[in-house]
Amino acid sequence: MLNTDGNNAGGKKDVLEKLRQKAEDLLLSKNILAGKSDVIQAHQLFHELQIHQLELEMQNDELNIVAEELEIQKNKFFSLFELAPVGYLILNNKTIISDINSTGSRLLGVRKPLLYSKPLPSFVHADDINIFYSFFRRMLSLDTEQNCQLRLFRSGQSAFYAQLNGICIGENARQSCYVTISDITEKKEAELQLKNVQRRLEVALNASLTGIWEIDIQSGQVYLDNFCHLLFGLVSDDFDGKYASFLAFVDEAERENVDSTLRVAIVRETDFNIEFSIHTRDKVHKYVNARGKIVYGDEDRRFTGTITDITERKKMELETRQLKEDQQQQITEAALQAEENARRNISESLHDSIGQTLYAIRLNLQHLHGSEAEAYLKQAEQLLDQCIRDVRNLSFELAPAILKDFGLTATLQEMANRLSNKDLAINVQTNGIARLEMNLMINIYRIVQELVNNSVKHSGGNLVNISLFKKGHTIHIEVTDNGKGFTPEKKKQKPNGSGLSSIRNRLTLYQGMMEIESGAEKGTRVVIKMKQSE
Repeated sequence: MLNTDGNNAGGKKDVLEKLRQKAEDLLLSKNILAGKSDVIQAHQLFHELQIHQLELEMQNDELNIVAEELEIQKNKFFSLFELAPVGYLILNNKTIISDINSTGSRLLGVRKPLLYSKPLPSFVHADDINIFYSFFRRMLSLDTEQNCQLRLFRSGQSAFYAQLNGICIGENARQSCYVTISDITEKKEAELQLKNVQRRLEVALNASLTGIWEIDIQSGQVYLDNFCHLLFGLVSDDFDGKYASFLAFVDEAERENVDSTLRVAIVRETDFNIEFSIHTRDKVHKYVNARGKIVYGDEDRRFTGTITDITERKKMELETRQLKEDQQQQITEAALQAEENARRNISESLHDSIGQTLYAIRLNLQHLHGSEAEAYLKQAEQLLDQCIRDVRNLSFELAPAILKDFGLTATLQEMANRLSNKDLAINVQTNGIARLEMNLMINIYRIVQELVNNSVKHSGGNLVNISLFKKGHTIHIEVTDNGKGFTPEKKKQKPNGSGLSSIRNRLTLYQGMMEIESGAEKGTRVVIKMKQSE
């Protein structure tokens, strides 16, 4: 745009005057001024020159406007380039820095003038130099944006992690690479820290024999980590991720309970915690503890938890329980054996000492004669006979010697004969119990003895039936009476007492069970099953 001050105006006037003089000189030299028409043409020519001058002035104004716009755009580009929060630099096809902004200069720790004509690889960590050249070759050969992550040295300081994005423009020797540099040290350190946490978590999970599992609630897909694959005996793609396939590993007896408990936990969004047994792909039986809860993501809802192998712990618990049961059984056996030994000692003492002494007295009294002593002697003999019977009965009750000599059937029959009278009949029926070991026969006899004594004392009936038979390794005992039985009120309560407690203690030695059926005026029926040791 031309200025409008006085100097410029004077200069314009001088130009116009020179043009007019030149035109007049041209006309005079050709003798054109003689005619009036020639003067008109000269004026037209001068007018055209004035129009041409205006056109030039307008073009000059437009050029000035474009120049101003270019200056504005240049300032914008400079601000964008220079003040950007990321580093911008331009490389030639030899990796030489031809331009760089202030952020890039700060990232590299070197002033801008010192960076021009300096190769960018000189700032790359030696271990990452191959990463850079691979990135640079891709930029030169491809027309799409490329990126990489590597370590760059900051002058006078340690290396930092950087993200490089770039694209190449131009061809051959005119190629220029426009590259951005972003400091991702904090992001990289966070990723490394997360990896360390994940690694420590994996070590902790592996040490505790624990794996991770997830269920996509929307699709029903089940995810198992590597440990869970090993736990279930799976390799690579053996598991199809279906919920039914996962449930198939659960022991059939526990499958329904595990399924229903898991579904309730998902629907109600409660914690899931259950122990159950599984069968691996190789049919190995194991015990696991599964935990889980609902976890909300950005767009979905997942059930996430852990599965822990508790097979060894469960085996130890079972062994401990079995050991306690064995110890309790040994204690019970010892107590019962001590009881039997005490009874045997008392029985032997009564039989060998008191019984023989009384019998000797009877023999001595038989040698006495005389009318005066006859009645007394007869009475003494009766008392002695009764004493001997009582001692023999007591000896039988404490430890029947017949059990050892003639077996269980004979002993039960002898007991029935001794207790039967005109008001009470006791019947005994046995089958297949001829060959039983001594301790088992003693315990069976004591159980039947206690049941019969209860019927005699409490039932008020006149008939007791004893049935004893063996089926396989199980011994069945049944004692019934036709007495008054339990009243409805008493039947609701669990029958108890020292006698029944003794029976239950004996049954624990043989995995036994006892059922009692009774009703008012309907008698009582007791059924017992005992396992004989193989």
